[in-house]
Amino acid sequence: MSDETRFPRLRAAFRNAVVWGVGWGAFGTVVATAMRLADRIPLGGAILDGLGMGIRIGFMGALAGTAFFAYIAAAYRGKRLSEISWVRFGIGGAIVCGLFVPAFLQTMNLLTGGHLVPWNLVFDDLIFSAAFGGITAAGTMLLAQRYDAAYPVTVEDLLDRMERNSLGAGAAQEYRKKELQRDREV
Repeated sequence: MSDETRFPRLRAAFRNAVVWGVGWGAFGTVVATAMRLADRIPLGGAILDGLGMGIRIGFMGALAGTAFFAYIAAAYRGKRLSEISWVRFGIGGAIVCGLFVPAFLQTMNLLTGGHLVPWNLVFDDLIFSAAFGGITAAGTMLLAQRYDAAYPVTVEDLLDRMERNSLGAGAAQEYRKKELQRDREV
């Protein structure tokens, strides 16, 4: 991967991580607060605990979003957004996050001198991370397809545009000519 393609893709991965982190954090705050209220904790304490959990879940969501970005860059390269099923995309997000999050947490626990986490807790992480990942992936694909209805592009076109944005003004003009020629041929 050249420097011209590396930095735009890193920037895109970072943006995806931020979106997933914020989404997971907000959703995690709501779920954690609701669970605390169900445990009959007073509203103030439930909200504070929910915010604390939301921040932790948001951090993990950012990591999961980065892992999912790597997956979609490999699995969906060259496909138009309209060709991708949002249901399958959501299932892919659920599988990637359901596997990534527990594996990451177990690995970090072992690397910091701890022992394996009990399997019932790992199973809880798997369920919640798969649910959060599936919902986030399906939701972002639905939003992208809504945008795509007005401006159809392929995943590869998006990556090409990110490259073009990193090029100089003269190179971008030449690149645009090639892109227009390619569109006319199709």
